[in-house]
Parts: sequence; structure tokens; C-alpha cells
Amino acid sequence: MNTTNDNDSWAERDDTINEAGSIYTIQGADLNYVGVILGPSVSYDEEADKVKILTDKYKDTDAFRGRHDLPNREEAKRQIILNSINVLMKRGIHGLYIFAEDEKLRKKLVSLGSNH
Repeated sequence: MNTTNDNDSWAERDDTINEAGSIYTIQGADLNYVGVILGPSVSYDEEADKVKILTDKYKDTDAFRGRHDLPNREEAKRQIILNSINVLMKRGIHGLYIFAEDEKLRKKLVSLGSNH
């Protein structure tokens, strides 16, 4: 639920502690901890050993509402996904928790975490 009132932002209100925000509610907020869920549009290419963006699985249709001027919608989707991840992962002051829906990416992230 993305709600705000005149006194506090959504993230500062006590009654939102059990709610999940989004890229739209966390922008500009520095939080103690952030949890990021990488959805089905973010995968892992084992052969290339890199993150793979699957634009066909991107679900945020509002990001493109009224944008008929984009010459390459797939590249625009890819860039929006990467920009969103970039913003979300920089919001935690004390820590970041990541969950990847894609099993290959989840395994890769766990393996990277166990090396430290």
C-alpha cells in the first residue's frame, strides 16, 4: 500500500512496518534496512556469468503509459529495470537484503555471499 499523509512519508509511519513499498515509495528515502525482491524479469546467465534482463517478464505497465515516442521499447524496459534495481539497492543505510525469484540468480547470489 503506497500511502502518505501530511506529516510523515510512508516509510516513516509506524503502521506501515508490515507493508512492502516499491520503487515509487522508496525513492529519496534513506532507510536503516532495505529488502529487494528481484522478480521474474531479472535472471542469471550461467554461461556468460552475468545478470540477464528478461523484458518480456516485466510487469510495470505504468512505466510506459503514454510513451509512444520510444524508438526501442525493449531497451527502455531493460534500462528501467536496471535503474530501479540501482535505486532500491542504494537506499539501506545499515544493510540490504536481496531475494531473487529466479533460482539460478538466487543460487549465484548465495554463493557470492558465502565467499565473504
